[in-house]
Amino acid sequence: MLNLDDIISSLEGLEIKRALAVKMLVHNFKTKEICALLDVSDSFVSKWKVIYENEGAEGLRVNYKGGTGLLTESQRFEIFFHLKDKPYYSVEELRDWIDLHYGVIYQSKQSYYDMLKEAGLSWHQTQTINEERDEDKVMLKREEIKKKLEEQQAEIIAGEVVVFAEDECHLLSDDTTGYVWGRRNQRIEIPIENPNDRQTYYGALNLYNKDFVLTPYDRGNGENTVLFIQHLQALNKDKKLIIIWDGASYHCCKEVQDYLNKINGEVEEKNWKVTFILFEPNAPDQNPVEDVWLRGKNFLRKHFYENKTFNEVKYCFVKFLNKKIFNFRKIEWYLKIPQPA
Repeated sequence: MLNLDDIISSLEGLEIKRALAVKMLVHNFKTKEICALLDVSDSFVSKWKVIYENEGAEGLRVNYKGGTGLLTESQRFEIFFHLKDKPYYSVEELRDWIDLHYGVIYQSKQSYYDMLKEAGLSWHQTQTINEERDEDKVMLKREEIKKKLEEQQAEIIAGEVVVFAEDECHLLSDDTTGYVWGRRNQRIEIPIENPNDRQTYYGALNLYNKDFVLTPYDRGNGENTVLFIQHLQALNKDKKLIIIWDGASYHCCKEVQDYLNKINGEVEEKNWKVTFILFEPNAPDQNPVEDVWLRGKNFLRKHFYENKTFNEVKYCFVKFLNKKIFNFRKIEWYLKIPQPA
C-alpha cells in the first residue's frame, strides 16, 4: 500500500490538497490552520480525514476530473437551494461542498462562477470586522459625544471653543498603487524606490468650520502628540480646544497626561484649555478623519503617474489635504450647527 508521501508525489493541482490536509492532521496541525494554508473548508478536511482512516492513502486518489455532465439536474437544484440563503460564498467553499456531497470536482473555475452567478450571487470585495466591537456601545458613545458638544454649542459658535476630530496616518510608498487600464494579460508594474519609505501625519478636522490641519512627524508617539496639540493651540490662541480621538497608547501616555495637567491646572473641567474625548474602542469608522485619509490616498492612486519619488508622493498628499474643507455627513453625527450666511 502506498504511503501519504507516495500519494502526494503522484498527484497534481487541486487534488494534492486531500493528501496534504491529511498529512498536516497527522502532524498535529489544527483544522483552522490547515484551512488557511490550503485554502479549503473545514468540511473538506473532515471528509478526507475519515476516508483516510477507513481506506488508507489509496482512498485519497481522485475519481472524478472535470466535465460538465457530472451533476444531474436534481443535484444542481440542490446546490442552488443550498446557495439561495447564503449571504456570501467563495469558489473554494463551493468546490469543497460539491466534492463532499457529490464527489465531483470541475477542472475549470468557470463552472463554479456560473453556478454562483445563477444562484444570484455576485463578486464583492470582503471587508474585515472587529469581533470585539459592540455596536450598541458605539451608538451610545456617539450620542454621548453629541450631547456634550450640544452643551457647549453657544461657545463653539462664538469661537471660544474649537472642536477637533484627530487621527494619525502612516503613509507608505505603495499607497500610490491601485487600478489602471492596461494591456490584457500583461502585468502592470509601478517602480518604487524604497518600499520601506514611511511618513507619519497627524491630522485634525475642525467639526464646526470643516477646516483640516495636517502636520508631518517622524512617528506617532507621546512627544509628537504633545507637539501637535501645541500646534493646534498656536493656531487657535486664547481658545479652548476639545479633541476627540481614539485610545491609541500615545494619546493616553504619561507625556500627554503630564502636559494636560500642566496646562489645565486645577480649574474646573468646563474651563480646561484642552479637553480630550475618546471614541468608542474598535470603531475607527466613527472618526471622520479616517475619511480624510481615504480621500488623500485615493487621490495619490489616481495621480500615481505624477509622482516618481517618495518625496513627490508626500508633497502631493500634503498639498491635496492641508487646510482643505471636508464637509462629510459623518460630522453631523457629533456636531450639527448651521453655518452663518
